Amino acid sequence: MKKKMVVIIVVLIAIVFYFSGKKEPEKTEKRYEILNLKDSIDSSYIEVNGNVEVNDTKKVFVDKKLKVKEVFIQEGDYVEKGQILMSFDEDEKNSVKRNIEKEQLNYNKLEREYKIAKELYSIGGTSFNEVKTLEENMRKSQLTLEEYQEDLSKTAEKIESPVSGTITSLTAQENYLVNTDSPLLEIADLSDIKIILEVPEYEIKNVRLNQKIVIKPEVFEKKKSFYGKVTKISKISKVSKITGENIVNVEVKPNETIPYLVPGFKVIGNIYINEETKGIVIPKSALLLDEANNSYFVYKLDKENKAFKTVVKIENIPGSSVVINSGLEKEDRILVAPDYQIVDGQMISGKESGNVRNKKIK
Repeated sequence: MKKKMVVIIVVLIAIVFYFSGKKEPEKTEKRYEILNLKDSIDSSYIEVNGNVEVNDTKKVFVDKKLKVKEVFIQEGDYVEKGQILMSFDEDEKNSVKRNIEKEQLNYNKLEREYKIAKELYSIGGTSFNEVKTLEENMRKSQLTLEEYQEDLSKTAEKIESPVSGTITSLTAQENYLVNTDSPLLEIADLSDIKIILEVPEYEIKNVRLNQKIVIKPEVFEKKKSFYGKVTKISKISKVSKITGENIVNVEVKPNETIPYLVPGFKVIGNIYINEETKGIVIPKSALLLDEANNSYFVYKLDKENKAFKTVVKIENIPGSSVVINSGLEKEDRILVAPDYQIVDGQMISGKESGNVRNKKIK
């Protein structure tokens, strides 16, 4: 009986140690983006999706059916202008060179015979027809040499990249017999890229040529912004592959070269609508609706980063922002994307917004 009691006690102690050593799962504290209104700009913008495309794709052909010897690149590779992409079998070129050498020897022989015939003709040693025939044979040999030289110029030893860019298509492989009607490869010219933004059809009325924009490439995780302008607005609407809604393509040009961009990369674009709007402008995402009082409010932070519900009066404007007519001051800080779970006096963890709404438009 005592032994059974001892076993039971040991088991209970083990259970107590097991559960006392087991930690509760840590709760992840939600972090919020904070907008300092003193740094905000008095403007409204449309935030849209976009991507990087190329204006020009170079197709590489050869003029003669050659045999590929070696390929130094693969589809998707980035290549520099002048870089060797592939080489061809040398047998064909060597054969043409031998034909040129043979024909050159034949021409030299005809030229000597022609000079002798002219001298003999001057003293009556041969006929005019003999001289004329040799002259015609020399001309034929000369034409044959020109054909061989032209053939040699088409007999490539290698292919060098005509531009710096990305290989988007590659047909040629080792021992591949070239089809002169089809390109060996295609290169996206990265020196001539364009950025296409997808503007929803209900916002296109607010877009115009030369309108100022801010571009946030996702390659920088939207932490870097570049300025530019609208250069082209399509006249055709289509369905977006990203959002599924009807959009109009708007082409934009950055004011400076954006590093690391390649075709297919995604970008976010802010197209600024009103560059001078009276009042304080905040993103619409900062607003919450109080359905009971039919009013809007934001969460304003005090010096200790505690959030407090603040009722505001707004004026709606086109784009992703609203004008605050009352309820906020320029020195205030608010949450950019709050939620209804926040309670008055709650301590907020977050960081000051570093996006384009905190920068002046250039």
